[in-house]
Amino acid sequence: MSTTMTVEVIAAVRAQFGPDFVTARLAAEQNVRTFLDTHLGVMDAGRIVALGRLINQHGMLGRERYDRFTPGFTGAIMSKLGSDPDTFNQKVTRLWRDPVPDALATLGEIYADRPSFAHAGSSLPSFLLYLRDPDRFGICVNATMLGLAHETGAVYHARSGAAYEKFCADLVTWRQQYQVTPQEADAILTAVMRANQPSAKPELPPTVGVEEVAEGCFIEVEQVDQWVKALTTGMRQGVFHGPPGTGKTHVARLLARHLATSPAHIELTQFHPAYSYEDFIEGLRPEAGEGGLRYEVRPGIFTRLCERARRAPGENFVMIVDEMNRADLAAVLGELLYLLEYRGEEVTLPYSQRRFSVPPNVFLLGTMNTADRSLAVLDFALRRRFNAFPLPPDAAVLERWTRGRPDGNAELATGVFRLIRDRVGPEAPVSPGHSYWMTEALDAATAERIWDYQLRPYLAEYWFERPSELDRLDADVRTLIAEFA
Repeated sequence: MSTTMTVEVIAAVRAQFGPDFVTARLAAEQNVRTFLDTHLGVMDAGRIVALGRLINQHGMLGRERYDRFTPGFTGAIMSKLGSDPDTFNQKVTRLWRDPVPDALATLGEIYADRPSFAHAGSSLPSFLLYLRDPDRFGICVNATMLGLAHETGAVYHARSGAAYEKFCADLVTWRQQYQVTPQEADAILTAVMRANQPSAKPELPPTVGVEEVAEGCFIEVEQVDQWVKALTTGMRQGVFHGPPGTGKTHVARLLARHLATSPAHIELTQFHPAYSYEDFIEGLRPEAGEGGLRYEVRPGIFTRLCERARRAPGENFVMIVDEMNRADLAAVLGELLYLLEYRGEEVTLPYSQRRFSVPPNVFLLGTMNTADRSLAVLDFALRRRFNAFPLPPDAAVLERWTRGRPDGNAELATGVFRLIRDRVGPEAPVSPGHSYWMTEALDAATAERIWDYQLRPYLAEYWFERPSELDRLDADVRTLIAEFA
């Protein structure tokens, strides 16, 4: 990041927090020191949670807040730490009272062996050292490390005491360069990280190859080859089916870019309960004229695409039907079930009474959410006319995606995905997919928002008769996310 950009980010963060930015944090940090001195070695579960609340205390624009390190040090993770108060008191006492070299050695032991202080993550041990000497030590949170990495070009991690000391030394140098106080560093470097989030994806060329489809979907090229062969050597229609968040629409759209001769030859529609044969094939529509209201036959979206394809026999056209199982498929498709199987043969359409067929250069791709309805309950006559392409929740897809994003927190993304998948059940038709976590520059705060506003409400519907299971999963997800704060 250029010096000019860094200066601009620093100014923006200071304006965001207001003139009491540093003084509010100084006061809040002193409250933590006082609490530690008063309760050191004798903290029970309740006091451990209270400590977390104090650590999160700060101020913004004159208002007291408790989200400095959210989701770190929140109730879920501090409650987990409070489940073993003996270990907590022992480790915190050593980090807070031992001579600094011994405290650094303790931090190194914890970083090298995380189960020895389970759920403390990298932030709690480093925060205690920071409180002892803010001018020397930094708070080791992922966003801060990633932000500093953008500034220095180095890579930082929390797997050893030596790695932590390297991070602290570079942090001090950076702070001195830009005249940043210790209390500002975590907020400013988090903003630096966000300012360096990857920009929008580059535009794809008009047509894409099999390799580009595989790369764009983060799947094996052999898998795409199999889909293409199934669609070009047999039935020219297929349905991608799986739980929410498995990338069904994205895969269908990218595969369409490979199958179609031009992006202009791709049509997309989404089915819903009110979608009808008249919308898709043809129907009567009212028209106002001089003599009053009259009705005329209008072709539907699929019929119009077929007419275009018939006029260009050397080119390929693709219809994408998103959420196809939300409509009454047998009613919407009508005689299309016959025509899809017997390409080139004609039937008489009921409204226009004209002869109609589906040209061989038209592909039909559908997506189906198995959380709404299983593929197995669809009409057999319909199912046997579509290739069924399953897209299950897949950790391998997520891992390939994170490998291309050095700033993404791969361990956080894959860890939370696997926790939820395994608890719901990998084979469950409602198991949330991997694409929920394929978010640029994923950090703990973003992960918590995804859980709070997308996945938890969705699973609440699934587990409405078993709320205790969701409560347990909620606590474990928040604990895991907070460990990466």
